[in-house]
Amino acid sequence: MKKSVYALMVMMALNIGYAFAGTPELHQPKALKLLTSQIYEMLSENVIPNEIRGSKAEVRVAVDEGNYLKILSIETENEALRTYVKSAIDFEKLTKGTFQKGIVYRIPIEVAK
Repeated sequence: MKKSVYALMVMMALNIGYAFAGTPELHQPKALKLLTSQIYEMLSENVIPNEIRGSKAEVRVAVDEGNYLKILSIETENEALRTYVKSAIDFEKLTKGTFQKGIVYRIPIEVAK
């Protein structure tokens, strides 16, 4: 009987530890969302050519030392969109956030008509 009481107390102590471990911390914006919003700001600063309107692309970028963007690949069928994205965001400095080095971020881009 004594052993079962001790076992029950240990199980309750572990459950309390799990309950406190699951409490969420203060919400920090995710790195991808912060990166995406900065890239969209960079793209909107330039005049958008008519030949890329309605086009889609998937851009893979990484952040290097000093928070500079490095484009790894741009998957699109529109060559004008490829050059527009590359000229607008390649080797641009990010202003907000700290990003892990060596992580590849995939960002979908669709230009409004």
